[in-house]
Amino acid sequence: MLIVQVLSEDALSQIPSDKELLRLSVNCETRMLHDLALHLGMEEMVRRIKQVKSSIPDDILDCIPSDEILDRLAPLIGKIVFQLGIELGLSVEEIESIKEKCDRDLTAQNKEVLFTWRKDRTVKPTIRETTFDAQKKYRIRENENRIIQDIQISQILDHMMTHLVISADDRLDIEHYPRHDQNKALLDIVIKRREPAYSVFVDGLRNYGYEDIANDLKCVTHDISPSPTLVSAENEGLSDWNVPLYKVRLQKNYLKVITDIQHESIVDHLISREVVSVDDGEKIESGKTPQEKNRNLMDMLLRKNERGFNEFLKALRKDSIYADLAEQIEKTEVTSTDMATLHKCNFFEKENFTQQSKDSLHQ
Repeated sequence: MLIVQVLSEDALSQIPSDKELLRLSVNCETRMLHDLALHLGMEEMVRRIKQVKSSIPDDILDCIPSDEILDRLAPLIGKIVFQLGIELGLSVEEIESIKEKCDRDLTAQNKEVLFTWRKDRTVKPTIRETTFDAQKKYRIRENENRIIQDIQISQILDHMMTHLVISADDRLDIEHYPRHDQNKALLDIVIKRREPAYSVFVDGLRNYGYEDIANDLKCVTHDISPSPTLVSAENEGLSDWNVPLYKVRLQKNYLKVITDIQHESIVDHLISREVVSVDDGEKIESGKTPQEKNRNLMDMLLRKNERGFNEFLKALRKDSIYADLAEQIEKTEVTSTDMATLHKCNFFEKENFTQQSKDSLHQ
């Protein structure tokens, strides 16, 4: 027996609130919203995009707004707290909490949204960054269907791994979905993590045969360009980011390893040294191509401790062909930006886990 829950006549006759419209939109694909808009009587129109040079001086664009500036800005925004919060990257839960905390006080709600945005440690909260971020969101929305339908993402994931904007756990999460859902999951990461994930993604598209989409996604950076995308790690010390150096060195060489090595003797060495198990070896061999097998190996190594990393280097040095590669990996420069970028992946993984835990408790 099929039971269908429907809305009452009273509910159907109500004008939906911002909250209800927001919850509807986040669960709909761009094409569905496009078709709904046409069904509701809106008209399609072709717009010409004109790049306008900002009149705001660069030092202001790259400045984090002071309390005084946010205090003066909040009363000017009006009744768009939901729209403002979404554009600035706040979650629905954060916005709803702010509305409850500052009930009926629009200025206080807008001020709280702005202060919450400014506290975000995953991006430098400047006017330039916010402008650039809005431009990227627009371009992704315009090209979302092409990205989901047309792109094979395996090599793009390799590229993004090498540039540290996704982790081994991110890749595992993405690849457990069917293909089109994999593309959606990757796009979700690109949107949430902003820079440098967005630019690395666009470069990956260009490098692996999707230059037309890359050109459509590329934001004009002559007049509107991203400021440094992470809160300066130089001022906080590498240890504060809590990312092992060996893991960064290994991942920065991800693409070179999966394309250059023959894995068999390396896996044999790692099994003999009990870094990986026989079952792990079989999982590595389950890859359909040499690159897939090497990806399986690298994804395992990125979850091992430093001893696993050192044994991998020893295995490479056993074969003179790979001695230079072992040396390159061991001496790979690790900057504070590298550490912060990979730390950002861990930050979002932890945030997603926390949100999933909350969702499971509410079910």
